[in-house]
Amino acid sequence: MSQINFLGSASGLPLEELVSTLVKTERDSKLGRINTTKSTLESSLSGIGRLKSALASFQDAVKKLGGNNLNARVATITQPTENKTYLEASATNSALAGNYDVKVSQLAQGSRLETADGAFGAVSDIVSTSDGTLTFNAGGQSFDIDVTAGMTLSELRTKINEQGDNFGVNVNLINAGGAVGTKLVFSSTITGDGNDLVVTNNNAELDAISSVPTGANAGLAVVGTAQNALIEIDGIVATSSSNVFTNVVQDLSLTVLAVTPEGNNAGVSIDTDKKAAEENIQNFINNYNNLVDQIADITKNRTLGSDGKTVTGKGGPLAGDPLPRNIMSQLRSILGNSVGAADDSLSTLYSMGITFTDQGKLEISATSNFGADSGRVRFNQALSESYDNIGKFFGGDEGLSANLDNFIKQFNDPGGIIASKETSIKSQLDKNTKDLEAANRYIDSFEQTMRKRYTALDALLGSMQNMASMVTSQLSNLPGFSTKSSSKN
Repeated sequence: MSQINFLGSASGLPLEELVSTLVKTERDSKLGRINTTKSTLESSLSGIGRLKSALASFQDAVKKLGGNNLNARVATITQPTENKTYLEASATNSALAGNYDVKVSQLAQGSRLETADGAFGAVSDIVSTSDGTLTFNAGGQSFDIDVTAGMTLSELRTKINEQGDNFGVNVNLINAGGAVGTKLVFSSTITGDGNDLVVTNNNAELDAISSVPTGANAGLAVVGTAQNALIEIDGIVATSSSNVFTNVVQDLSLTVLAVTPEGNNAGVSIDTDKKAAEENIQNFINNYNNLVDQIADITKNRTLGSDGKTVTGKGGPLAGDPLPRNIMSQLRSILGNSVGAADDSLSTLYSMGITFTDQGKLEISATSNFGADSGRVRFNQALSESYDNIGKFFGGDEGLSANLDNFIKQFNDPGGIIASKETSIKSQLDKNTKDLEAANRYIDSFEQTMRKRYTALDALLGSMQNMASMVTSQLSNLPGFSTKSSSKN
């Protein structure tokens, strides 16, 4: 078995330790800079991500105040009895406040047709011995069913119900027995006066299941006609071909679900949705304040101890980046300015009770300064007396919401400033990875080179030591080549 040789084994010198030290020094020098750069880039990317997320949350809150969102109206229903819904209602943003008494006298319904007593005895009875076509019409809509020779009542029922272009005809079989037998019942979902279901055919054998005969007599009888819904609003009668009434009261939609009890009507109240407006405005304030906190955290400078050298507080990932502070500065400017499209009486955040704190955050203050009303008083007054003007301030194409949204888009939209910054950092990280790989290859090569050199040195020194030992040994064996000490008396 060959003996394993370790670096320095020939010369007896600590060459293994020397090479390891040289390689470690080179590795620390090369990789230290690369890893420091990587850590800095990853921290910056994380900081940019936090900035982007906080901006996105603020933007979402801003959008909830835009358009006509703050002009919303809420329709409240007082049902005639508990545990039953007779009426549903919704109002558009332009509906006027008001209270209405609503009586539901009649629901809209479709027509109902059924075959004559004794026409069929069982679901297996054959409809026709020859082919034919049934045509169904109601409310201007129609579809055809091909009836094949020998088709049973059950098969016809299934075919009609599963027909792809069926506009709303449901077919059932009722097995009454006795002289009544089995009845084929057609129900139409097409409601409204004059929209009765009509069934025609092109084969007299199908007259028993048609409302208009080809031969002498039709077998289907109308047992329930299609009708309109009928309501009274503050005593005024209104009708609809469906159970939905749109703009009977301007900008109000009513859906009737049940006839109200006699003498006990439903009540509908339309009012501004102040609660939703306040919640959305408070959400806007909260998300802005969160953005302030996030930017303060990611841009904070590191702190040093009393010796001026020891780091006692770590700096933020974007401490040296001017972008977050620039964003914050411009946002404060937008929020502090008046909105030209707003009403003069309510054209600034301050006028509706929203002010900046000493920390640069927004608040609706409960305290008053210099004898003026507190922010809460001004805010409540704006909600109660100038609700639509709040909508003008935030909403519309030139309101505060649109201004803020457009500002944030240039940073957060795909291809925006933040996206470009993210792309740049990721590109630098990719390069950093390649630099790291190259450095590791260099270190491996450096170590191999050092080992080759010191292996050769180790061998040379070992050889020289062996030669010196041999020479010394030979010289010591020569006559007279010795050193003897003498003593003097």
